[in-house]
Amino acid sequence: MRKISRDNFPPEDLYKIGVNKGFAKWRVIENKVLRSFTNDPLPFTNGSFVFPEHPSYHIWRDELINLQGLKCCFCEKSIKNGALEHFRPKKGWQQDSGDPISRPGYYWLAYRWKNLLLACSDCNESGQKGNVFPIDGIRALNSTSNLNVELSKLINPYEEDPATFLSFYKSDPISLHPRGQKTIEILKLKERADIKEIRRDIYVLYRLAIKLSNLSASDSPFEQTDIDEAKEMVRVKVKLKQPFSGMIIENLRHNNFD
Repeated sequence: MRKISRDNFPPEDLYKIGVNKGFAKWRVIENKVLRSFTNDPLPFTNGSFVFPEHPSYHIWRDELINLQGLKCCFCEKSIKNGALEHFRPKKGWQQDSGDPISRPGYYWLAYRWKNLLLACSDCNESGQKGNVFPIDGIRALNSTSNLNVELSKLINPYEEDPATFLSFYKSDPISLHPRGQKTIEILKLKERADIKEIRRDIYVLYRLAIKLSNLSASDSPFEQTDIDEAKEMVRVKVKLKQPFSGMIIENLRHNNFD
């Protein structure tokens, strides 16, 4: 997992004509949802409310792809398109996996730039994150709540540096910090079949590339082109947009490639 820097404000997407001309599309939809809750909160509390599609979905998703590449912000595996997922779940929440879903969810954040991230479906499915959003402190229950006193146990790679809370030993995620441990647990980062073997293979290949890049063509059976390709791999695979680059950087930091 890597820290992903983005602007505090979303890409501009305004209505060009009509009564909402000049207004941000997400803001107009958000206001409609808030009015719906004020007029009748029952659909929000029983889970039947249907949230309108985010009007700037593709523009915002493309901006996040441009920033982080085609990889999941949580597990870092490659994704084809990715989806905008809610950090704080919009329909309902669970303090822990297996708990009943409490409603309403964070309905007032459903269209907010800072609550949306680019993730894979595996990280966001019900067996992993889904509606699970454990906190310390006081949970925010409506649009007047102070989110600053709600302390998420799940790491947000857009707001903080994940390396503060979790690391890697070879291809295995590790942590001594409660938030790192909780993030690994919620997302099943250690045992998921869709990432475990891929991480291991990338670790092994990178380790071999380091060893090859340190050789000299005159003193080894390898050609200079092979050594140059290894050096390029060593250079490129640590870049932010590369899948599992967070794992590689943590192993480099702790000299786990020796």
